[in-house]
Amino acid sequence: MPRHAPDDRELLKILTHALGTGNAKAVDQAFEAIYNAYAGLVAFVCARYLSDDTDIRSVTDDVFVSFFQRAPYLEEIESLRAYLSQAARRAVLDFLRSKNRRERGLAELTCPEGGVDPLTLIPDPDSDITASTRYGAITEDLCRTVGRESAEIILSHAVCGESFPAIAARLGKKVNTVKTAYHRAIRKFRREKGDRWL
Repeated sequence: MPRHAPDDRELLKILTHALGTGNAKAVDQAFEAIYNAYAGLVAFVCARYLSDDTDIRSVTDDVFVSFFQRAPYLEEIESLRAYLSQAARRAVLDFLRSKNRRERGLAELTCPEGGVDPLTLIPDPDSDITASTRYGAITEDLCRTVGRESAEIILSHAVCGESFPAIAARLGKKVNTVKTAYHRAIRKFRREKGDRWL
């Protein structure tokens, strides 16, 4: 039976309280809980752009180290999931720049503005940026479990960083309808597959 999924608000409350009291042990426990809750998601976002497991682990670790170092100085965060997803995308871009990747490869990170379908996960053998096999397998599983449209909403928001209003406009739906579909699909996936990465 899947374990209870941590709640963004609860984790943020625990972290804020721990930082406020200055209790080092409580801070470490809060950071550990956040890492355990979202390491899978961050690695999944990284795997959209990186094919090497070592690179994925390295960038994932960098995202959390940066978050843990900056947490005391960050303004209020509304959603850990959204914050860490965006941080992962920025970290991947920085990683690719540091490796002097080709300009064409960097342009692929502009999804969805660049017109990249978040469900199009076929690796390009001529590109330095390829979707990993694990990312493709999880995405296929997500589509089978929650349906293609709900999967697209999840990937557009969580992986590509597209806002709910932008997704709603693109799909011709109301913003609340898209938000509801997003949260229901995540709950369904967790129920049937466990936390894994969502």
